[in-house]
Amino acid sequence: MNSLILKNENGYIEDKSVLNHIQTILKLKIGDEVRCIILNRGQAIGTVLEIGSTYCKLAIGAISKKETPWFDLIVGLSRPQTSKKILEHATTFGARKFHFFKATLSEKSYLDSKIFENQVYEEFLLAGLSQASIYSVLPEFKLDKYNPAEQYTQAPQKYILDLKADKSFLEAPIDFTQPITLAIGPERGWIEEDLAHFHSAGFTSIKISSSILRVEHAVYSAISQLELLRSRF
Repeated sequence: MNSLILKNENGYIEDKSVLNHIQTILKLKIGDEVRCIILNRGQAIGTVLEIGSTYCKLAIGAISKKETPWFDLIVGLSRPQTSKKILEHATTFGARKFHFFKATLSEKSYLDSKIFENQVYEEFLLAGLSQASIYSVLPEFKLDKYNPAEQYTQAPQKYILDLKADKSFLEAPIDFTQPITLAIGPERGWIEEDLAHFHSAGFTSIKISSSILRVEHAVYSAISQLELLRSRF
């Protein structure tokens, strides 16, 4: 945990997991300073005023604005462990929104994963924000039973990873001042019907590797390629 995630700027912490990190990992004492992310606000330095077994009180300094999340992910449902990794690590990269759905070859049981119940997924989003330390906005989350491609017909620029594609991100006219929507298939991949839904909604097929990648590796590789191009423009 690189930064403490606080839901407001009053500096009063009772969350058990955050307290455990403060007490056992950071070993903060009165007067110590720690980086804080004020959720949906920005970054600040917190100074420990009081600390006990069940609470910690920080004085929060000036809040500075953080980086703006810049991409949306549409992901075909895969195993829960894979989904956890995607939620956490894509948030670290700057995800603005996650939209999971049951693709044709996704296991139906994945819709009932416990990480999608009672907003358990937020744990992984918060961990991603803490790791990044440059974003403060909690990504949106949505879960669908059906292909959501037509919900994105008005999205300004959208791409779908496709091993059979002949175009890379280098050939795509990407405007990095606008959000990017990226669709990534489940563990068993897309079928033609899945691809047809996305193509009819205006998605462009992109190939990021000649190798067949694990879903989470495809996510990281695609975002890394975009991030590299983004730094050039």
